[in-house]
Amino acid sequence: MKTPTINEFKAWALEHQSLALAVCKAQAFAQCERIRVDKYVKPIFDRYEFHSTLCGSTGRITDPERLYLCEDEPLCAAYYAACDKAHREHGFKGEPGQCPALVADTRRIQLENGLLRAGCELFDLQDIPSLPDQRAQMLRLLLGACLIKERKAA
Repeated sequence: MKTPTINEFKAWALEHQSLALAVCKAQAFAQCERIRVDKYVKPIFDRYEFHSTLCGSTGRITDPERLYLCEDEPLCAAYYAACDKAHREHGFKGEPGQCPALVADTRRIQLENGLLRAGCELFDLQDIPSLPDQRAQMLRLLLGACLIKERKAA
């Protein structure tokens, strides 16, 4: 690991300011898109009755995030087809079978990873931190550095 000088860090932050702004926009959009999609998908989910016997879990699945536990493939396929139809009705033009909230979240992750990779290069780190807390801490540091209002070029 190398420790850049203050001037090197400032220059790096200035150079990556537009990427940091793109990350912030993608984070905001992904969050809003998740809320928007959940609002119209929840009533669809509630029309179905999913059950699980996997992993010692028995009973009804009440959260779409746990749908992977359902073994009833035809029921899941019908649910996902209804979701896909709803996505189209709400203006989504992406590939069939995709969820607009997941597409937005994937874009957020890609942009965050781009900023994190650039930070890793600056600090001569081999890999982006894999632990969620370390990743979030490094991301906050890099975003904060890039988005400081009062900055003079090095």
